[in-house]
Amino acid sequence: MRFGIIRSPYKPLAEAFIEKMMACIDSVGAAAVPFYPDNGIPEVDMIISIGGDGTMLAAARQVKEIPILGINLGHLGFLTNIEFDCCKEKESFLKLRQAILKIAHGQYKIDQRCRIEPVVRRNNAEIACCTALNDVVIKGAIAKLVRLQLFIGEEYVGNFPADGIIISTATGSTGYSLSCGGPIIPPDTDVNIVTPISSHLLTARPLVACNNKEIKIVAEAYHSKLLLSVDGQMDMDLDIGDEVIVRKAKFTTNLVRVNEEAFYPLLARKMNWANC
Repeated sequence: MRFGIIRSPYKPLAEAFIEKMMACIDSVGAAAVPFYPDNGIPEVDMIISIGGDGTMLAAARQVKEIPILGINLGHLGFLTNIEFDCCKEKESFLKLRQAILKIAHGQYKIDQRCRIEPVVRRNNAEIACCTALNDVVIKGAIAKLVRLQLFIGEEYVGNFPADGIIISTATGSTGYSLSCGGPIIPPDTDVNIVTPISSHLLTARPLVACNNKEIKIVAEAYHSKLLLSVDGQMDMDLDIGDEVIVRKAKFTTNLVRVNEEAFYPLLARKMNWANC
């Protein structure tokens, strides 16, 4: 089995750490190669993402449906499956080796996570298209009010004065949407969430929509600076009157699961609810 290793550019990892990681993989009869997104995707069976959810999001955007195993060196790490404690390095490497050994013997599961595809239309022409695993955000690029016309399917929902609006997948419900008051949705649920950001309407509330319906946002503002942000990692300037159409993507992100922890116990542990 051949693994590609991608690591967070924001977490300083000593070369000795990476060498130990590759030796750990080699010890179970597998092979490992470094994966640098700018150099293209190597021929691998699985990607190992070392960092946090941000590293996972970046990897998922690059590798499409190649399975990804996430090793969490960050904080919450909802997308990752293995926790690595650098203060307990020896113990953590032992657990990692056990996980790699299970994978080498086919003892793992794949979680298929739906992605969304934002399309930007300007003057009736499509000018940009990409995909997101977590969310798409339309907002003012400066701290001023924007007005956002919302359509779900063929139906007009309303006009929301706000700082912006988040369209998230079920996977992304524990991200930016959550911090803006959105609901937590199990990741295997076929829905998207529409969450206004600091709306000036007291009646504005997050909405849940089936992910087989397109969501369209038309942005209006009294200034010219609007922004589209995809997974918090890709940004694009919008013009007033641009349409952002968000639909279900044609491919999924495949996350590797070695640990059998269910969603709600995982959620309670990550959110520290048991100790409140």
